[in-house]
Amino acid sequence: MLRKFFKSQDGSTAVYFALIAPVLIGFAGLGSEASLWLVTERKLQHISDLAAYSGATRALSTGNETVIEASVQARAASSGLQAGDTMVINIPPTTGPNTGRSGFVEVIIERSVDRYLTSIFTNDTTPLVISTRAVAGAIEGSGEPVCMLALSPTASPAFSVGGSGVVDVVGCGFASNSAADDSFDMIGAKVTVTGSCLYAVGGISFTDGLTLTDCDQPQALQKPAPDPYADLPMLASTDVGGLTRLDDRAIDESFSPTEYLIDYPGMPTALFDGGLTLQGDVTLGTGLYIVDGGTLKINANSVITGVGVSFYLMNGAKLDVAGGAELDVQAYDPANPSTRPDPFAGILFFADRTGSSVSHSLSGNSDSDTNGVVYFPNDQLTYTGNSGSSYPCIKVIASQLEVTGSGTVTIGCDPSLPTGAPSFESALRVKLVE
Repeated sequence: MLRKFFKSQDGSTAVYFALIAPVLIGFAGLGSEASLWLVTERKLQHISDLAAYSGATRALSTGNETVIEASVQARAASSGLQAGDTMVINIPPTTGPNTGRSGFVEVIIERSVDRYLTSIFTNDTTPLVISTRAVAGAIEGSGEPVCMLALSPTASPAFSVGGSGVVDVVGCGFASNSAADDSFDMIGAKVTVTGSCLYAVGGISFTDGLTLTDCDQPQALQKPAPDPYADLPMLASTDVGGLTRLDDRAIDESFSPTEYLIDYPGMPTALFDGGLTLQGDVTLGTGLYIVDGGTLKINANSVITGVGVSFYLMNGAKLDVAGGAELDVQAYDPANPSTRPDPFAGILFFADRTGSSVSHSLSGNSDSDTNGVVYFPNDQLTYTGNSGSSYPCIKVIASQLEVTGSGTVTIGCDPSLPTGAPSFESALRVKLVE
């Protein structure tokens, strides 16, 4: 009987299964735990991607890191970031191929996950740290070119065109970063506006006088256009303290700067305290003309010439270019790039970002041969058309823009800018690049 029992094979499979079942269950448990880690990693990567993308989109309209970080944090929280997670925000990125790239945002998120079966097999109870990383930014060259840009995110309107004249922008468009319902506003039925396209963050009010050559209709509810000079250094009073202060004066002949700033030893500089008036036939030498307070006034019927010339307005100084003035001025000479080694090369008129907003006025006549950028990031610029205002090679950026008058305002070719100068674009595409 016993011999028959020992030779019997009935139930042997159950014995084998009983022996290997714990191993199979262990592998299944390990697989389940690894799957949990993978799902957690994917969730964290999703949060990182959305947060970086949100921050890069916000960076289009501001260089304020506090505002950008708030956008990243809000998006991460709404996407599933937990209280115990660790999130690091780098603006710009501090690792990878996009290190230091302006306008790009890096988000790193870490989450600690408790070990279960793996702690039994590895004898390690330390929580596993799962880390994800994402980098996003607006891709230069992916947008549409603009020649006139209003930066204010709230002004109503930020960009207005009125009067009974003609605004003719050749080869590029207009953009307004205001989220107001009338972000761009054409006032009156007699004004006509022509450009490649029109972009606004908010609403657009326009008449039948609007002609767009490269798009079927104005593009409302767009992403903000980035400020191409958001990183441009601005001179403060302490930076110009070593210069001789020239009293408010009128120049009616040739003038050349003869002093230099410590930070920019290759750039001739002159500092005018309380204002500067240009009248008659004036030839300006290469350099930076700083007006500290008061008014930079260019009188009617004046003829101003110069190459490699920039005007910087600080501490509330304002610009007043009268109708009839002829500006034959170039901010940058590509044939002689070494004459302007400073970061302001290519900018014709610009003002600081601090203090109360100032109202500037720019007019001129049809004989003007102006080449450069006009940049007033904190101020309002009124661009007035007379019988034939022509600035054939300029681009205009201001917090608020107003174009008015009864004549024609013409803006044509791209101004001459140094190699590596920023592009002027709207409707840029934000992309995850890492």
